[in-house]
Amino acid sequence: MKSHVLIYDGYVSFEIMLATYFMKTKGDIVTIGVSKDPVISYEDFKVTPAVALDEVSAEDIQLLIIPGGDNTQLKTNKQLLALINALNNDHKVIATICSATELLELAGVSPKNHVSHPSGLEIHKNIISAKPNKYVDFAIEIGKVMNIYTDDEDFNETIDFFKLFKES
Repeated sequence: MKSHVLIYDGYVSFEIMLATYFMKTKGDIVTIGVSKDPVISYEDFKVTPAVALDEVSAEDIQLLIIPGGDNTQLKTNKQLLALINALNNDHKVIATICSATELLELAGVSPKNHVSHPSGLEIHKNIISAKPNKYVDFAIEIGKVMNIYTDDEDFNETIDFFKLFKES
């Protein structure tokens, strides 16, 4: 399984690190940039995207994770908004956190009737969105939706370790 992650100048890497750590256990992480030019995260990490936005299509993607940050440049990117819309139409998983949730509305896929999750996440069919301080719940939920846990014990161990800080 390949998990795609959109990175851009000003993205907040901590919001997605745990999610990508979990997804890496089941396959590859593919970073997508508006172009292949290096981007600098909010934390000043310089990262070169593996592919440019014009090199991917909705057919290639099972999961798209979009971190928050200063996404001003993305709000008018018609190619990105069209990709989000196509992913939604294909019932692919779109996971956004922090300011990235605004992109769902701009793409016309923001759920009208959010289902409030006890963890504070918003989940609606194939869309997962979260506030920035819910990055642990966000990562766990992405793993759940993408069926990465081998069984209930694996799922509960993940919660115990990463959310409740219990040692085994």
